[in-house]
This record gives sequence, structure tokens and C-alpha cells, in this order.
Amino acid sequence: MSRDKLIHLVTIGVISVLSLLLSLAPLHAQTQATINATARSDFAKADADLNKTYRAVLAKLPDAEKQKLKETQRAWIASRDAEAADAAKEANGASMGPTLRYGRMTDLTRKRITELKAMIDKESASGPQTEASQSGNNQASSVSQAVPSPRPTPDSISPDKKWEYKPATDDRKPQIVKAGTDEAAGELSCDYSTCGDGARVLWAPDSKRFAFYWGQGRTHQTSFYQLRGDHWEALKSSPGDEASQRVEREFEAQLKRKHISQEKLEKKGLYLRFIWETDELDRWLDSNTALLYSSLQKIIAKRDDPGEMSDGFSVDILFTIKFDDAGNWKIVKTHSMSQKEVDERAKGE
Repeated sequence: MSRDKLIHLVTIGVISVLSLLLSLAPLHAQTQATINATARSDFAKADADLNKTYRAVLAKLPDAEKQKLKETQRAWIASRDAEAADAAKEANGASMGPTLRYGRMTDLTRKRITELKAMIDKESASGPQTEASQSGNNQASSVSQAVPSPRPTPDSISPDKKWEYKPATDDRKPQIVKAGTDEAAGELSCDYSTCGDGARVLWAPDSKRFAFYWGQGRTHQTSFYQLRGDHWEALKSSPGDEASQRVEREFEAQLKRKHISQEKLEKKGLYLRFIWETDELDRWLDSNTALLYSSLQKIIAKRDDPGEMSDGFSVDILFTIKFDDAGNWKIVKTHSMSQKEVDERAKGE
């Protein structure tokens, strides 16, 4: 083969490789743009549902309660947007920032829809009333106290009305106090800097136990507390810890089934980027049985440009947990959730 012909073939080869790389670059860059667009679209749908539900609640409330709901809603929107902005900061300026922001806004919005729908259910269940009876009921109710929905909304007051949850402040941790007083009966596991705006309690029906959901950014967890005499204490071991370990093992098994390993990814300049991890009480089935939702998600990303991502992997499991009177517990059932079930849960269905 002549020298000129060899140079010609090498030149063609180099041009072909460069052309292929250039053609793939826009596709790779478009991956995160597509993910961002999907997250934005999901939020737009959730926000439209929120506005529709909010108007429906507003229409059913008596005049005295309407202004209270408006003020509550304005405060909630400000809190949601601030928490979403904090979530976006986790991207450190990378292109995945909008996904984290809109994802968090969507999650919080859907939870708010569930709370508002519970208010509608309450008003509908009340039915037509005489002026006298409605006046009495209005005095005993408020916008923030809604009847339980299939997935109950959090309430600061225990079902037996004896205990009250007080959020964290600058100078103290969140507390459980005797209702209507500042007399502390238990201090909870986080502080003002770690609780997060979404921190809340979900009481067991008999008011002898509750789940405390807390965290911020991409990690949230649930701690369980039990009444001991007149004091609330955290359970010595947490169901959430075991649930998280099981989810992690299932996640590793999923990667193995798909023939993905850290070593293989590293050779390609990729890694598994942590997106979120959460353990959240789904509901109390009864005073001694709880459903705990545990989720873990990671996405393949470029090592030198973490904002550029491709395939995502997640594990979502519902754990049925049984408690005894002493506070001991065990996981008696697990259910791996399909994506459809995860989406329905996020919508509060």
C-alpha cells in the first residue's frame, strides 16, 4: 500500500470518528435537558391540580374560614418554593438543578393536594346543617383539622387530644408537649438546621405511638416514638434503618441483574450519582401496624460532569411493620412497588 493511500485512509478514519463523537454530543447533552423538561411538565400538572383543588375547598368553606385558608396557602407556597430552591442547590450549579427543584416542588405539591382533598371530604361529610348546628361545628373545627383520608394527613394534636407536636425553633429541638401547654414530654431527634420544613408527626390511632418524618435535601427518614408513662421515647432500634438496608441490598441486586458495576462505570468515566433516599410512614393500618415506604434512587452520570446523566435506577418498597406493647417491632411483609404504584402514591391516590 502506497504512503499516500495510507494517509488518505487514516484521514477518513479520523474524520469518521470525529463525526460520530460530534453527533453523539448533542444527544448526550439532550438527555439532561429532556429530564429537566419532564420534571417541569410534571410540576405544571401537579400545580394545575393544586389550583383546582384549592378552589374547590375555598368554595365549600364558610366565609370565616376562607381568609384563614388563603393565608395558610400563601405561607405554604412560600415554604414550598424555598425548600425547592434548597434542593436545587444540591446540584452545585450543574444542569440537573431544575430536575431537583421541580421534583421537590411536585412532591410537596401533591402532598398539599392530599391535605386539601381531606378538607373537601370533611365538608362533604358534614352535609346540610341547620344554622345552629353549623355554628357549633364551625367553632369546633378549623381549616387545619381535616378528617383522615386513605393516606392520613399529619396533625400536630394526638387523636386523644392529650399531646401536641411543636416544631423546632432557633433555640430548641422539636418537642412533644402536653396539649395546650409548653410542658415538654419528649424531645425529638433533629434540630432547627436538620429537621427540614417538611418535618411532621403521624400519630397511631390509640395515641400511644407516632412516626416522626424529618430531613432535608435528598435524604429523609422516619423515627418512631412510644409513650412510656407520661414521657415519649424513641424506639431503641429504628424500622427505617432495617428498611433502608433491605432497599440498598435490593438496589445492588438490581444492578447485578443488569450487569452494572462501579468498576465498569469507572472505566467509562461514569459513576452512580445519588439522587435521593427516603423512609416515610405511608399510614397506620391500626395502632400496632404501620406501612413504611422506603425509596432509593441513583442515576448514571459523567465523573467529570455530574450534571450530564443517563439511565436511572430506583427501588421502592412498602414494608408492613408490627409493633408489640413494649415497642418491639418486626417487618412482617414487603411489597416491591411498580412505577405505576409509585406514581399513584405520589399523587396521593
